[in-house]
Amino acid sequence: MTSPDARIFVNIASYRDTECQWTVRDLFDKAEIPDRVFVGICWQFDPETDQDCFVIKTRPEQVRRVDFHPSESRGVCWARAQTQRLWEGEEFTLQIDSHMRFVQDWDRILLEMIDACPAERAVLSTYPTAYEPPDTLLPPLIATILPKEFDGKGMFRVRSTAVPPSKAPKQPTPTAFIAAGYLFAPAGVIEDAPYDPHIYFQGEEITLAARLWTHGWDLFTPNRHVIYHDYTRRPEKTRHWEDNTNWAMLNERSERRVRRLLSGIPLGPEDETDETFVEFKRYGLGAARSLAEYEDFCGVRFRTGEIDSDRLASALDPGDPDQAAKRRRVFTSIWKRRDWANDESVSGGGATLGETTVIREALPEIFSEFGIEILADAGCGDMNWMSRISDRLRIYLGFDIVPGLVDAARGTFADRENHFFSLADIVTDPLPRCDAILCRDCLTHMSVDEARAALRQMRRGGSTYLIATTHLSGDNAEPTRGTWFPMNLEVYPFRMPPPLRLIRESDQGTKKSLGIWRLSDLPE
Repeated sequence: MTSPDARIFVNIASYRDTECQWTVRDLFDKAEIPDRVFVGICWQFDPETDQDCFVIKTRPEQVRRVDFHPSESRGVCWARAQTQRLWEGEEFTLQIDSHMRFVQDWDRILLEMIDACPAERAVLSTYPTAYEPPDTLLPPLIATILPKEFDGKGMFRVRSTAVPPSKAPKQPTPTAFIAAGYLFAPAGVIEDAPYDPHIYFQGEEITLAARLWTHGWDLFTPNRHVIYHDYTRRPEKTRHWEDNTNWAMLNERSERRVRRLLSGIPLGPEDETDETFVEFKRYGLGAARSLAEYEDFCGVRFRTGEIDSDRLASALDPGDPDQAAKRRRVFTSIWKRRDWANDESVSGGGATLGETTVIREALPEIFSEFGIEILADAGCGDMNWMSRISDRLRIYLGFDIVPGLVDAARGTFADRENHFFSLADIVTDPLPRCDAILCRDCLTHMSVDEARAALRQMRRGGSTYLIATTHLSGDNAEPTRGTWFPMNLEVYPFRMPPPLRLIRESDQGTKKSLGIWRLSDLPE
């Protein structure tokens, strides 16, 4: 357990930011024990024009600072490196941005979470919830950072998914990635992996995550809400690259440095005089674990730009038994409460005969054209509309996650000898090899990660075709499990090819459709 006398060093890099003074005031005001909190600020400001950054001072005896003119600044990582030099032996460090707000007793909550991590050398980090200055706090969320893609320059990018605190795990969960604006850990991280002042901006977080992990630090996503961040584009919020004409050179050199670090290729004699690689070993990877082990952990191959979803160490792993149990509880509860039911179907308005006129006319022709005789219906529900055309099939296999729906379908269609119904979680359970898998209005009620896991299961099952709901103008925003969102299977993160056939269910709104794909054509 953490000592009750433990101190926290909060390091802040501030670039001409009027919010910094209010951030400092709020962190002291909201601390359970403000006397144990010490702040180190790298102030980058113009003395002649930035006096509005210093309207108030809070607990100046507990605030250390180092001042620079904006023309001296070399970017955010350089500034964070200056703040770490203000550390005076406090047991813990919290790195934040200069525009933040806090929940009450944030210091105690962070210490409790670090104690709850199943690792001696634990780092807590994620993207904070938003606020709008001066003090409009948006609804709290617990974010998990996930890999996204490599851009055209080979720079790695992440995305995030979030849940409300009520749906967060019981303890912090392992992750492979960090957020530079919210990072809490024992202060040993400052000694093991000091901030690299030669990185400008892009690549800051992934290089720090790899360095921490290879130095033997385990990364965790917080499970309790603590901090808010200002993501707004305030007109007065000046950025370094708006003041400094040499930022493009710094950025280009920095990105080369990042790519080289994550490539695992050691420096050669020709690199020794290249300014890009100054102090490269000092700010390099650790020896406790290898870069290859980190790549295996996070599922990312930095040299080739590959992202392997099978090996992602995601705290929201859809295949985790706890997540599977939650899925079944959510959808069973919806069925029991009849949340989606109407007078015609317990599966909701989208399953009525009126809403399915187009597809009931089109699907029998699709069955004939593609030679579909054995169909797996993933998320069969009460079979209200499908029962009108399933007699065109040689074998119909209905699968649902709700036990009551499966039992009801077995009773209702007991006289159909070629109809079989089974309980299955399509995220984790393999479906039998069929001519096609129908997945209408099913994936759209899952998170993006659950839907991707389900598609991987279907692809590997050996079935020939997939017939699934897609929305031609959907943006794949994350839903809360059990709700709905317009999923577009042709854009990020699914990137499925154009369908072989497209049945337009509606030309209104999101242009809901059924697409037909050959499962072997789907990307892994």
